Amino acid sequence: MRRQIPVVLSTVRSVTLTEELPTVPDVDEPSSVGGPLEAVSPRAWRALWVASLATVLVGFNSTATNIALDDIQSGFVGATAADIGWGVAGFFIGTAAFLPLAGRLADRIGRKRIFQLGLLAFALSAVFSATAGTVITLNLSRVLQAFAGAAILPSSLALVLPLFPESRRTTAVGLWSAAGPLGAGVAPGLVALILANAGWRIVYLVSAPVALLMFWAGQSLLRELPTPRDQQRLDLVGAAAGTVAIGAVVTAIMQGRVWGYTSALTATVAAVGVLSLVLFLSNSFRHPEPLLTLHLLRRRGVMVSNIVNFVMGITSQPLWIVWPLFMKNVWNFSTLQVGMGVTLGPIAAGFSTLTFSRLADRIGSLGLCRLGTALQVFAVGWHFTQLGADVNFWSDFAPGIIIYGLGWGMSIPLLNGVALEWVEEKYYGETNGLFSTLRYAAAAIGTAAVFALLTVTSGVEALPYYDRILGFFLVASTLGALAMWIKIGRAPKHNQVAN
Repeated sequence: MRRQIPVVLSTVRSVTLTEELPTVPDVDEPSSVGGPLEAVSPRAWRALWVASLATVLVGFNSTATNIALDDIQSGFVGATAADIGWGVAGFFIGTAAFLPLAGRLADRIGRKRIFQLGLLAFALSAVFSATAGTVITLNLSRVLQAFAGAAILPSSLALVLPLFPESRRTTAVGLWSAAGPLGAGVAPGLVALILANAGWRIVYLVSAPVALLMFWAGQSLLRELPTPRDQQRLDLVGAAAGTVAIGAVVTAIMQGRVWGYTSALTATVAAVGVLSLVLFLSNSFRHPEPLLTLHLLRRRGVMVSNIVNFVMGITSQPLWIVWPLFMKNVWNFSTLQVGMGVTLGPIAAGFSTLTFSRLADRIGSLGLCRLGTALQVFAVGWHFTQLGADVNFWSDFAPGIIIYGLGWGMSIPLLNGVALEWVEEKYYGETNGLFSTLRYAAAAIGTAAVFALLTVTSGVEALPYYDRILGFFLVASTLGALAMWIKIGRAPKHNQVAN
């Protein structure tokens, strides 16, 4: 830093992948290109809008408080930055932990029903968050909101994707996959406007009427899908083990700076996380209907897509915490200036997503994903080397956030589609569940790293700490971009039939 920033989770019956998986030639070329594009019905587009807007609501609340952290902290006597940080990390932990189970519950009681219940719970949790009297109450309300968001995510596109013909599903998956993160990117700008005219509690409260509006739209535009018969028992052991694993690992990272990273307590919590992860993995391979179908990772495209998804995910959402903190506490930008400044990122990402999701239907996704991940590495490296105490927004900050948005939109929304090309339609749910869960788990770990490494946030003396976290993000992004070059080969052709 210079001195002086789809698809269908459990939309179909879960099937244990014990059959032999197909072998494919190790040829590194696009797996799906060319061909005529089939027409999409107006009903399908309307349903996609409902599903995507609901996902935007979830994404918005994942970063909405990032520029309001100081306001929230000042609203509770004796609260520390780490206390408030648990509200951010808890949202990602809760979403990652409950998302697979929510998909399985949708199998049993209906996708539309789970989607609508999630929206109602989201509205309720927004009210609880806005009226919280203590930090603990606020953080618990945020966890409830995470559970509600996890109910919305797996069922939203599950109600939509069958309406799209096969040749247009990359577009549908790309637009839906981008909706949540784009909502997360737009949030700081909108929140800045709210904070300029009202308190931080309104930031939470505003989601309640929006969720209720989406509930009404869902009732009118979405149709229930039939639930599968002869389902296996729920994987409750996997649900518990996965939740403990994510929670314990994040706790060890965040609280380690308080307890000491070499202390017995930190080591014990970390060990609990590792053992829980081992239990989760072993249970996933044995259970007849696991929450995450890890056998899918034997397929090269699924494996590579999720490696890149996880490693890049450590950076992509937590960066939205670091950028506002830097501009506000080092450059002394006002809340409104911060909000407007970071909005450049989602504008670039939105343009990039709309452009390249459609282009991927014609030329394939692999090359775009490689270029997009490389642009993200360049953007993080730009901020790592350029940001300093001198305020140079347009020359130092803006290029990085714009390039990051362009690279993100060119790659991350398309990664899910790359994985889906490698599975039959009956495995769409499991594939998307794996992708979404790993993305939120990575966000939780990256958020924990922010609060562990960024212990000083204000003034020139904070610059070495921003060096640390941006350097960490640079390493993670570089590893993700390199993983994108693992040879994938040609995806097997499946006899998928559009509904």
